[in-house]
Amino acid sequence: MEAKKQLGQHFLINEGVALKITERLKLADLIVEIGGGKGALTEKLKELGKKTVVVELDKDLLTTLKDKISGEDNIFLVRGDGRFFKLKKSAWVCGNLPYNVSKAIIKNFVFQNEFVEKMVFMVQKEVAETICAKTAQKRFSKFSVLCQLFYDVEKLFLVKPGSFLPQPKVDSAVVEFRRKKNLPNIDKGFFSFLNQLFFFPRKTVKNNLRIPLDEEVARKRPSDLTIEEMIMIWREKWQNS
Repeated sequence: MEAKKQLGQHFLINEGVALKITERLKLADLIVEIGGGKGALTEKLKELGKKTVVVELDKDLLTTLKDKISGEDNIFLVRGDGRFFKLKKSAWVCGNLPYNVSKAIIKNFVFQNEFVEKMVFMVQKEVAETICAKTAQKRFSKFSVLCQLFYDVEKLFLVKPGSFLPQPKVDSAVVEFRRKKNLPNIDKGFFSFLNQLFFFPRKTVKNNLRIPLDEEVARKRPSDLTIEEMIMIWREKWQNS
């Protein structure tokens, strides 16, 4: 079956990579795989013997997956879009994510953190670097903050283009998200604040927020703030402005 460019499909063919991802999921009670593709990761997950839900948008691939899991009573196939798929119970989430929608899929599950203790995703290398970037680093952005608010994140290993068919033009990386034990005390208002803070990422905090701030903070760019500083400004300054 040919990959569909509009769906950003690059099928994993490296069994070693699939096995390394699976190793990170051995302690799960329920696994949700996003984007089963041709089943390289699904087949390794099958060997764990855990209850696994495989979410795949492409109906043609669902037929391929159905043949591969025939006779398995612990694997369940669902046609769905990882950007909008909603969990109803606690699960660990994994997948080789399509490059063109990987951030949207990750955001969907980050915002369901009450159900998701761990996530292991393969993404484009640059996206992995953004996920894991720290304050003042080049790739630290609003997306970095969203990922790190509720999770400790770690880039586990790189994956070269030859591990896929068709081969992408860039390297990939596997990233692990582990839910923090102490989650920040924020509500939906914080995300509106975050949008405003990063509205012009290269401008100063003062120019973006336009509220009274300490001069040292006001002169910084949004990416120079720590997440703790952002929460403090939101709680002590923004909400009272």
